[in-house]
Amino acid sequence: MGNWRLAVFLPFLFLLSACAGGKTGTISPTDYVEIDNPAFTMSKDAPATILVPKRYVETGVPRGGELLKKGYEVVKQETAGSESAHAVTVGVPADATTFTVKNTIIALEVGRNGLLPLFQQKLKNLSTGILLDFNLESFARYGSASSQVERLALSKRLYQDIGSNLVLFIIAAEQSSPAERIMVEIYDGMGGGLLRQFAATIPAYDVADPSARNKAIASVLGSVAGMVKEVSTLVPWYGRIISVDGEKVYINAGKEAGVRLGQQMKIYREGKFVASLGFAPGEAAGRLEIKGFVGPNGAYGTVTDGLEVRLTDVVGIE
Repeated sequence: MGNWRLAVFLPFLFLLSACAGGKTGTISPTDYVEIDNPAFTMSKDAPATILVPKRYVETGVPRGGELLKKGYEVVKQETAGSESAHAVTVGVPADATTFTVKNTIIALEVGRNGLLPLFQQKLKNLSTGILLDFNLESFARYGSASSQVERLALSKRLYQDIGSNLVLFIIAAEQSSPAERIMVEIYDGMGGGLLRQFAATIPAYDVADPSARNKAIASVLGSVAGMVKEVSTLVPWYGRIISVDGEKVYINAGKEAGVRLGQQMKIYREGKFVASLGFAPGEAAGRLEIKGFVGPNGAYGTVTDGLEVRLTDVVGIE
């Protein structure tokens, strides 16, 4: 039965080969096998078996759903590749730049504990901000800072005179020894309020070793300086308007603080210190665009919109 089907089927294959547009090839009967006809139960005239290429049996012929899925995956990969080549980030301009302005910090010691130079060095190593050098002689003209009330008032005055956003006071005994505490208070210069207070205990050390005390204190000051950095990076920067000359508005921050040409700043109507929180600016009064710089840490700009600028106004970054 199989021989007569092969005899009928082979001439048909040769006919297809002749109509294949000039394609050449050799067809062998061994390239085909006889299988049950899937359509046999659907039509009474259909033969019970049919001949199919042997490779269909060996590798399997994908069904329609499998072919559709495979085709979809290929198209999806090609589309994804095309889209990635032309990808655009939505909501972020291509030239968008985030500007930050560094806080200006001043560190002072209460009494004469001799820890200030080493503490300042630790702060500089951590790049906590713009650290101003302020020696005891300069500090003496501001009077006492033995109480928190005096330190609060001094912080506000230093901001007005020098522009220090944060004022640090290091408090310790003149001859610090093991188990004694070193304290650091952080004040908000603009509002004059106490932001944080840190305390660390000097660990035990060999008093017979001249260098042991310095190492122990250096370790404590390094730890405290790290705490100060964490706070200083979280405190928003605000600057003062120093002068107004026609359209030019001068502020107390420039290149050293990280101000950039073209940077947009908001202008606020003064502000106040919120207890246990920090300085909060007043209502928005306009916008300032930086046009140039004055000295290492000063800048000027023009008002792009808003109300008339006052010397009591405050500027902040967008």
